[in-house]
Amino acid sequence: MNLIRFALVLLSAFPLFSTLLLGYQLFRNGQGAMGKPAIVPWLFFSAKITVAVLFAVLLAASLKPGLFLWFPWLIQNEVPAVQQLMSVLLLLAGNLFLLPAYFTMSIFTRVGLPNSPHVIKTGGIYRITRNPMYLSFWFFFTACFLLVPSMLIAAPAFFCTVIHHFIILSEEQYMTGHFNDQYSDYKRHVPRYL
Repeated sequence: MNLIRFALVLLSAFPLFSTLLLGYQLFRNGQGAMGKPAIVPWLFFSAKITVAVLFAVLLAASLKPGLFLWFPWLIQNEVPAVQQLMSVLLLLAGNLFLLPAYFTMSIFTRVGLPNSPHVIKTGGIYRITRNPMYLSFWFFFTACFLLVPSMLIAAPAFFCTVIHHFIILSEEQYMTGHFNDQYSDYKRHVPRYL
């Protein structure tokens, strides 16, 4: 296994492993990981499931270099080393946003809007972007598309990006309603994405 392949496997395993670890921590503390859907439930859960599938494809494509040939609607017949290196850089960027977000939010993380009292987190990675987890998805999806250059990957990645934007807008309304001036001030100083 060459260095690029090793980095791909390692960096594509982090999002899956860290999400499972966070879920375990939430359940061990007696808290659920599920909140209320921020938008229409079937769209919300479709996007969340699609993220999990794309993460799994990303890891599989990192483990098995020729996996992309199994996908229909390819836009190229090979994945050159420079494209793999670009994927490594995107995975690194995605992890640099996702892992600190998980650490900062810790037991307050929920899939959806919280069902119980919540606190606003503005420290750590949340000083750079209001939505580091969602921003990390963009990096992971792009890396996945570079490793599996198929429209079968591009379409769900685009779907997730659009749906998560609407989830963010709904979450911002929730935060404004619950934290009023504190969240409005935070919005003025920290961008939605970058």
